[in-house]
This record gives sequence, C-alpha cells and structure tokens, in this order.
Amino acid sequence: MSIIFEPAVREDRAIMAVAVMIATNATLAVADVIIKVTLSEMPLAQFIFLRSCITLPVLVVLMRTCLPGRPVRPAHLGWAALRSVLLLSSLLLYYASLPRLAFSLAAATYYTIPLFVTLLSAILIRDHIGAKGWLAVGLGFIGVLLMLKPDVNDLNLAVLLPLGSAFLYAVGMVLTRTRNRSENPLALAFVFNCIAVLAGGAVGIAGLVLPAQGGALPVVPWLSLSEISWPLIVLLSLTMLIGSVGTAFAYQAGPPSLVSTWDFTYLAFAVLLGVTVFSEHLDMISVLGVTLIPLAGMIVLRR
Repeated sequence: MSIIFEPAVREDRAIMAVAVMIATNATLAVADVIIKVTLSEMPLAQFIFLRSCITLPVLVVLMRTCLPGRPVRPAHLGWAALRSVLLLSSLLLYYASLPRLAFSLAAATYYTIPLFVTLLSAILIRDHIGAKGWLAVGLGFIGVLLMLKPDVNDLNLAVLLPLGSAFLYAVGMVLTRTRNRSENPLALAFVFNCIAVLAGGAVGIAGLVLPAQGGALPVVPWLSLSEISWPLIVLLSLTMLIGSVGTAFAYQAGPPSLVSTWDFTYLAFAVLLGVTVFSEHLDMISVLGVTLIPLAGMIVLRR
C-alpha cells in the first residue's frame, strides 16, 4: 500500500501551496453564496452537468494555449480518473447528508477532512506529523466546532454520510499528492469535469425514463433555465475551474497535512460572507473559532 502512495520526487513549495489554497477557498465560498441565493432549486445533477459542460471547452483552450503540443489527457489516466471519482463521490455524499442533518452538524463532520488527511499521510506516505502538526489540526477542528456549534442531539447514523465524504476527499487529496503529483492541474481538472459530465448526464437520462423519487439523491426532471441562470452558470463554471485547478496544485506543491489545515479557511470566508451578505450574527464564540483556524495553519506552516 505504501508503494502505491509513494510521493513523486519534486521540491515542495509550501508557501505557494498555502496561498493557492486560501485563494481557492475564497473563490469557492463566493460561488457557494451565489448558488445559495440563485440556483438552490436546481437539481444537483443538472447543475454539475451544465457547469462541467461549460468548463470543459475552457480547459481545452487553456491547455492548448498554455501547454502547446502536449496532450490533453494526463500521463496516468487511471490514477487521475480514480481521484476524480473519489472527489465527485465525496461531493455527492456531502449533499446527501444535508436533508438528514442540521447543516452545522453536517459541515462540522465534513471538516474532519484534515484529521483524515493527516492520519492517511502518516500511514500511507510516512509523512512526519509531529506534536505541533497534531496540535494544529486539533486547534483547527476546535475552531470549526466553536464556529458552527453543532447540536449533538441531532447525532444519528446519517452523520456517516459527511464522515464518509470527508474520508473520500482526504483519500483523493493524498492521491493528488502521490500518484498525481507530476500531472498538470489543468489535466486533472479536465478528467474531473469529463467524469462529472458523464455522471450528471447519466442521472439526467435516468430522470427522463424513471419516475421522480424522494431521498437524498432524487432522480428528478431537469428544470428549464431562465435568462439570468445561464450567465450565473457560466460564472460558476469559472469558479469551478479555479477550485479544481487550485486544489490540485496546492496538494501537489505542499504536504497534505499542511495544506489540509489551511483548508479550514473556507469556513472563515463562509462566516465573513454570511455576516456581510446575509446579515448573520457572529457571537464571541464564533469569533474565537474563526481565530483558531488561521492560528492552526500558522503553527503547521512554522513546523
């Protein structure tokens, strides 16, 4: 197993990895606000399908422009496809948990990602974590709990959905660090979007031939888009491109245990946008939680 996850030989660029991770999370947080305000009623499969269909030609143009003469497909297609399936499955599991759990509990459970990444890094690629590394991950997770204040009374078996989502995402990021480390992030994003198109298209076809069903991943007919929906989907396609490329680059350039700690910054951006866009109240406990998250990242960075 350790041979499979042996990192490719390449010099780390930790500062660059952290900077890209922060910028990526800021972009994704803004995109999620747009989705919440405008496109929350659209079936998930339809949204993923349309967004990936728009993203794919943009990716091809970028690769032909930035990487002339190089093939679009990654050198190791199987590993890139496995990574994409893991990340897409993680996304679906997380969204499947939302109807069954309080959002705060689902989000807090999902952000056990750094714990899984750190554990998998220590076991699979023999990454030395150290006391400071574990302390930083613990502080970051405490910050998440303080900020989201999950209600333990809502705990049920559905909590396994975001927990499984976090685990799959962590495996995908460790795989990015190891078997996909030498790949161009644009090529990895290309494979991810191809698989997203295939999966979303398959669910869309199922919606045409199967009756509508309830549940976390319903097979429902797709919606007709309004005039304002298309520009928003194009905008969100660009954010998806930034997110997929930025995340791949960050985990290629820096140790997973370091980058995953800074993955907590998404929640800080989410709280900031919640206060400014939705006029949500931020109490002192939440402020303390937001403060602990970058503190955890700084401790790992110094390590």
